[in-house]
Amino acid sequence: MPRKWPKTSSVTVFSRVKEYENIFHVDNGLLFCNYCDLSVEWKHKSTIDAHCTSKKYLSQQKNFELNEKKKNQQTLERNLQASESKKIVIEDLIEAFANADIPLEKINLLLLFFKKHLKEGGAIPQASTLRQIICQNDDCARSVVNTLFVFRTHTKLVSVDFLEQVNNSTIAQTLFSPIMPQLIHLPCLAHILNLIGETWQDFPQFSLIKTFLAKIKNSFVKSPARKARYITHLRMNGVASPCKIPLPNKTRWNSWFKMVFYTVEHLQYWQDFYKKESEIDSRNETISAIYLILQDKTRLKNLLAYLESNRISTHFGEELEEIITNLNFNPSEFYSIFQAAFQSAYKKFEAHIPDHPTRPLFRAVRLFDPKYMHTGNNQRHNIYQYSIISELDNPSDDLLHEWGIYCGLEFDINNENDLDKYWNDLSNRLLNLSKIALDYIWLPISSCAVERSFSLYNTLLDKDRQNLTKESLKQLNMMYFNRDY
Repeated sequence: MPRKWPKTSSVTVFSRVKEYENIFHVDNGLLFCNYCDLSVEWKHKSTIDAHCTSKKYLSQQKNFELNEKKKNQQTLERNLQASESKKIVIEDLIEAFANADIPLEKINLLLLFFKKHLKEGGAIPQASTLRQIICQNDDCARSVVNTLFVFRTHTKLVSVDFLEQVNNSTIAQTLFSPIMPQLIHLPCLAHILNLIGETWQDFPQFSLIKTFLAKIKNSFVKSPARKARYITHLRMNGVASPCKIPLPNKTRWNSWFKMVFYTVEHLQYWQDFYKKESEIDSRNETISAIYLILQDKTRLKNLLAYLESNRISTHFGEELEEIITNLNFNPSEFYSIFQAAFQSAYKKFEAHIPDHPTRPLFRAVRLFDPKYMHTGNNQRHNIYQYSIISELDNPSDDLLHEWGIYCGLEFDINNENDLDKYWNDLSNRLLNLSKIALDYIWLPISSCAVERSFSLYNTLLDKDRQNLTKESLKQLNMMYFNRDY
C-alpha cells in the first residue's frame, strides 16, 4: 500500500519515489517506472495510480518477477553443484593421501598452497576435521579400542587400549579371541539401521532436502538469540507449547529424520521467520539461501511428501495423495521416485541383515519369551531346533524335564510381560532353564554403549588436556564410565 503523507508536506519527485517504494526511480528530475522504463507525470497522484493499474505495467511487472525467480533458482542450483564439487574434492584428497601413505597432519602444511592454486582449495579443512570424518581416532591421532563386558542389566568398560596399527590381527588379539574362541561377531544392529536410513539422506532426488536442512542447522548453531526469536515467533503464530528444532547430529543415529518430521509440522511458520531474519541480517548468506528455498514452496513440499511415506506402494494413502493433488501434481508421477528410494534402502538392508552373523542366535532366543512360545504351533516346543544355543545342544534329563514344564505353563498373551521378572519368579521351579534364560534375554543387540564410551573419552581428551598419559586416560575413562555401577 502507498504511504499516507501529511497534507502539509510538500510533494516532490523524491517523495513520490518513497511513496511508491521499489516501483519508481528518479533520473534527471523525472520519475521513471522500474518495470516499464517510461517517465510518468509525478505531480498528480491519480496519474501515477492509473499507470500502476494499466495492463502494460501489470504485464511488465509480472515478467520482471518471473525473471528474478529464474535468476534465484539458477543461483540456488549453482550453490548446490558447488557444494557437491567441494565434497568430491575432499573425498578424493583423503583417498590420495591414504594410497600414498601420507599422514593427514601434512595437509595443514599444504592448505595455503591448495587455496592459492586449486579451484576448490578453500573447501579443504584441517587434518583434525578430516579425522573426525573418516576415522575413530582421538585428538592426538591415536587409534583407541574400548572393550566392554555386558552381563544382564550391567555394562562395564573393562579396558582401554591404544593401537599403533589397526587391522584384523591387532583387533583380534585385543579382544581375547585366542582365549575365547566361541565369541560371535555381532555387527551393531542400530548401526545397520542407521546405514539404511543414510541411503535416503544420500538419495539424489532428496538433495534439496539435505541441503536445506543443513542450512537450517547452520542458521541456529551458535546463535542463541535466533533460537529465542524463533520460539517467540512460534508463540506469536499460535503454537501453544513451542519447542526448539531438533538439530541433527552425526553421532546421534537417524536424528536427521527427527528434523524432517519436525519440518513437516513447522514448515508453515518458517517463511515469515526467515524473511524477518534476512531483514535483521541481510549479509548472512545462509539466511538468504534458506529464504530463497522457502519461496519455492511447491518443490520443497513435494520432496517433504516423499519422506512422509515409509513403505513401497502404488498408493500413498489419502493424506499424502491430497497433499500432492493440492499442489497440482499427479500422484502417479511420484511412484517411480518412491520405489527407487525404497530400492536403495532395501539394497543396504539386504547387504547387512539376511547374513548377519547373530541372526540365527537372536531368532532362537525368542524361545525365552512365553508369548512367542504360546502363539505359534507346537513345533516351537521342539527344543532341538534351538541347538544354536550351546546349553540346549545336548540337554540333560533335568533340563528336558524343566523344558516340558515351561512349555505347559499357562500364559495370558494379552498381558505385557517383563521377561527379567518372569524368569526370576521361575528360578526356584525351573532352576537350570531360568539361569540360561537370564543370560540370553540380555544379549546386547547394538554397540550404543561403546559409542557412549567414546563420547565420554572425547570429553576427557579435549584440546586443553593433550598431555594426559595413556595410563591416565585409561583410568579416567574406566572410572567415569563405570561410576554408576
